[in-house]
Amino acid sequence: MISFAVIVGSLALATFVPVYASLYLLPALKVRERYLAAFGVGLAFWFFYDTMGEAASLGENRSLYPFYLFGGFPHLMLIGAFVAGVAVLAFFDQASVPVPGRTPSRNATFLIPAAVALVMGVHGLGEGWSAVSAVASAPSTGSYLQTLIQAFVTFPALVSYPIHKFLEAGIVAILYAVYLKGGPGSGRWWEVPLLGLLFAGPSAVGAALGYFYSFDTTYLFAFGVTAALYATVRLVEPIGSGVEGKGRVPAHYGPEVFGFLALGILLLYFAALLH
Repeated sequence: MISFAVIVGSLALATFVPVYASLYLLPALKVRERYLAAFGVGLAFWFFYDTMGEAASLGENRSLYPFYLFGGFPHLMLIGAFVAGVAVLAFFDQASVPVPGRTPSRNATFLIPAAVALVMGVHGLGEGWSAVSAVASAPSTGSYLQTLIQAFVTFPALVSYPIHKFLEAGIVAILYAVYLKGGPGSGRWWEVPLLGLLFAGPSAVGAALGYFYSFDTTYLFAFGVTAALYATVRLVEPIGSGVEGKGRVPAHYGPEVFGFLALGILLLYFAALLH
């Protein structure tokens, strides 16, 4: 049986190191704000595509007709997890920019990248959980490297994991850079450590839980995928505003905007359920 310390510790290390590298390095890049934001939108689009697949596309293939194919309460829970993710992000956004036209405090603005890190972290909880639960009971093949390859199935997949963690965390890093002018010496010492903990911590927790218990993680992915929507909404803003530096105030959206965003997705989704 694969050692708990080896598999959980290795996954935590392979998560935390690239996440913190991304959070410290990307905001330090000498790139125009709008280009950095555009790069973040590209990352968010792929994150949505990739994570929605892990969320089984919210059960899109479970047709509404005939109704016995729908899947009942578990399918409704999957949809509910997605709606809950949007609702949580709408709550954080309202707290981050509570008054239209007024510059929020730094603490309030910090909630923009923090909300994305937290909700993406729920996706990481599912990722760590499913990765470890799939191999925890398997016999160890010998060396440390062989054990890791066994856990990730192939050596390229093992190499890929920290790379994709670095790039996923880049979405949070870019939001931090754009909205809080995060860079060397510009922020408070605890901001980046907290963002990294919100993003990477759940992966380690999921790995630890997955070593002992199995769980249908599609619900966690359905919740976490919503971070891509919010990140895109917030990153498109600096692309189009043309305002660089300290002069731009985050737009106030309000819960209605997020309600209609979710409505648009869900209407086409329900149309797909009739296929």
